[in-house]
Amino acid sequence: MPVLILLIETLAAAYLVFWLKTKFNRGFGRLIYARQFKDELLKNIDGRIKYTQEHNQELADSLELEYNIFDISRELSYWIEEKDILAAFKEKICSVFKINQAIFLPKFSLEELDHSFSVFTVSGSTGRGAWRLAVKDFHKINKSKMSILINQLELSLKRYGLYSEIQKMSITDSLTGLFVRRYFSERLEQEILRSAHNNFNLSFLLIDVDNFKSYNDTYGHITGDAVLKEIAKIVRYSLRQIDMCARFGGEELCAMLPETGKEGAILVAERIRLSAQEAEINVFDEKIKITISIGISTYPADAGDVNSLIDKADTALYQAKRQGKNQVRAFGIN
Repeated sequence: MPVLILLIETLAAAYLVFWLKTKFNRGFGRLIYARQFKDELLKNIDGRIKYTQEHNQELADSLELEYNIFDISRELSYWIEEKDILAAFKEKICSVFKINQAIFLPKFSLEELDHSFSVFTVSGSTGRGAWRLAVKDFHKINKSKMSILINQLELSLKRYGLYSEIQKMSITDSLTGLFVRRYFSERLEQEILRSAHNNFNLSFLLIDVDNFKSYNDTYGHITGDAVLKEIAKIVRYSLRQIDMCARFGGEELCAMLPETGKEGAILVAERIRLSAQEAEINVFDEKIKITISIGISTYPADAGDVNSLIDKADTALYQAKRQGKNQVRAFGIN
């Protein structure tokens, strides 16, 4: 009997040990699984955090680049002269993208560049390729973004071209191609101030087509326009680069001769008169001759301001007309 009891106790103890061990193993396994799950979860979270940080940095870089493009476009909009637009663009891309050097070269320039430069063609104000943009360390700029910047630059250059055309139209007579009187008067006033500052002479020529009304009455206004165009061409080609001519009004033209005294002005006026006298206008089967009369006044000998200078030249022109036309007369000289 004692042996049986001992056997039962031993079996019970063994079962208890087995049961406890099984429970322990199950709990330990769950603990290990929980730890592994936690580690995997943390690793996954770290990966997502890293991805988010990298993605956020990409977004930040992209936003910064977009802002830089906007900033460059805004800077270009401030300027209306071509040289200022090119200078602003070059300065901006060098400072924003940390580029060592950017150079604008004429399209057909033969200047050699080393291999560190990337070259782009930039359309000028006329819409044709007018410039080559050479950029050093181009890898610092995204290629697609550079294309956007080039497009913005070309738009600014086209805007400059339109502005130039509008400005030219506003100061140029459509028939003769000479300056209009308003713009000429402004420049004449500036030139008088410059002459006063430097103690220079300045001469003014007032030119009138003789018998102009008869051309219109006899041959029509188209012929009258042709006469004015021919005289305008003669005057323009007879002057120096520093001189300036304009359509004064009707059949009258005018010119200013900086740094020119009365004697020099008379020589120029005679050259214009003789060229006009030799010219011929073809009207149907007929060639018509042209003559002009010219009045001259000189600053400061005859007048000290624009209106007086014009008035004195008009007086001299009237004298030339009274004395038979096709003449040059200078104010103060009979």
